Amino acid sequence: MAYIAYRLIPPPGGGFHLGREGLDQEESAESFPSDSLFAALVATLLELEGAQAVEQFRSRPPRLSSVFPCAGDLLLFPMPRLSDRLGHSGQPGLMKAVKKLQYVSAEILGRLLKGQPMDDWLPGNSAASKSLWLQGGKVWISSQERQLLPKDWQTLSPEVLKTKRIWNVDRVPRVAVDRVTNSSQIYHVGRTTFASGCGLWFLADLEPGQEDWFTHLLQHLGDRGLGGERSAGYGAFTVEPVPAPSLPPVAGAPRVVTLSRYNPTEEELKAGVLGEEASYELVDVGGWLISPDGPAQRRKRVRMIEAGSVLVQPQGVALTGRIVDVRPEYEQNGGPEHPVYRSGIAFTVGVTGGKH
Repeated sequence: MAYIAYRLIPPPGGGFHLGREGLDQEESAESFPSDSLFAALVATLLELEGAQAVEQFRSRPPRLSSVFPCAGDLLLFPMPRLSDRLGHSGQPGLMKAVKKLQYVSAEILGRLLKGQPMDDWLPGNSAASKSLWLQGGKVWISSQERQLLPKDWQTLSPEVLKTKRIWNVDRVPRVAVDRVTNSSQIYHVGRTTFASGCGLWFLADLEPGQEDWFTHLLQHLGDRGLGGERSAGYGAFTVEPVPAPSLPPVAGAPRVVTLSRYNPTEEELKAGVLGEEASYELVDVGGWLISPDGPAQRRKRVRMIEAGSVLVQPQGVALTGRIVDVRPEYEQNGGPEHPVYRSGIAFTVGVTGGKH
């Protein structure tokens, strides 16, 4: 297996509707979960190559991270749930600022995973500060990584950089017309847009020889669109392979951080993957399925562990996760005849330092 990073570049003026269950239609996220990415790839593959290709894809699935924002060549990761790394300096307002953090750069992530104390790395007011904040304090990067940002950002002061927005979420008015009365009603849909030079990215762990095929599949997904409201022109992108960041290996690590959503197997749960030293967020995944064989229906709900969670790596048991069939089940006929897949395969990196 080999890590490959893919950057998803929206067209000029393009946007995404990256909804989440439980959020109003007026809201849109700046990231896209790995199980939804897997489902989008399956739907695209079904259109291109048919059901047999989908089953082959499911039987040997690539590990996929969730889709996260990027700024220029700077790839962002979810802030890991490693609270033992921060907040011990007693600096006023420090923990309040830390709680706002959503994303970190590769260098910050690497230092957190190695267990290095990070209080001195939190941004200060001096030009000699080791790190910077962007997106109003939601993104944390090292000062050396400034050169990876879009060119017109690289010379900005730390104060101005903190105000720069990698992504924006706005509300776009739409009109619904009643087919019987021809009366109209305005409603709003959330749209996530990215600054020039910014976009989305994710990691894929592919088998040798899969790279060209997978890139081709992603290109078709870019034409098809990612997320919701695709009929309104949302979700299009072009794809570009980029150098994968260097990340701590999982081999020998007592704990791991997942960069994807994860659905553990019974064996993994019994082995203690969610033991005392784990720190994780649970998310209920429901929503709707659209099938070529029938009308839209609600999927079965499944519980996942969210990206950024810290898990215990059991000895002797591979932390892998599983793919779940979430097709609805009814007492009478009416459900789709084919499986409906959501991937809970874990994409993990090692936590090599800190308590264990």
